[in-house]
Amino acid sequence: MSGLVGQVPAVVERVRREIVLARFVGKLAVDQGLRELRQRVEQVSSPPPPDAVTPAPDPGDVDDEILSPQGTGDADALALADYDQLPASDIVGMLHGLEADERDAIEAHERAGRGRRTILGKLAQLRDRP
Repeated sequence: MSGLVGQVPAVVERVRREIVLARFVGKLAVDQGLRELRQRVEQVSSPPPPDAVTPAPDPGDVDDEILSPQGTGDADALALADYDQLPASDIVGMLHGLEADERDAIEAHERAGRGRRTILGKLAQLRDRP
């Protein structure tokens, strides 16, 4: 039994170190979560660039022959295959590799359809670059 009593200080010290480490890792996780949350809130709450805001089209002005059944135009003619099935994050990553006229076609398609601000914002950034 005296051997166990002699180990108590070492065990107590080990537990203290693990608690300090756990607090440190927890603080890192919370800080990272807060940074990501702030970024997401900024993305959602920041207004789109002035040139990216367009009024909604008048439903009476839409030419049904031009639009697909989903109302987004001809997605097959776009530079990105299966465009309408791709998530916005994937599309944004591929935009920089496209020519200006290909990006213009995607912008027109996106505005006529889902109007995803993430994609439209990235297109505006790429257009404004020299």
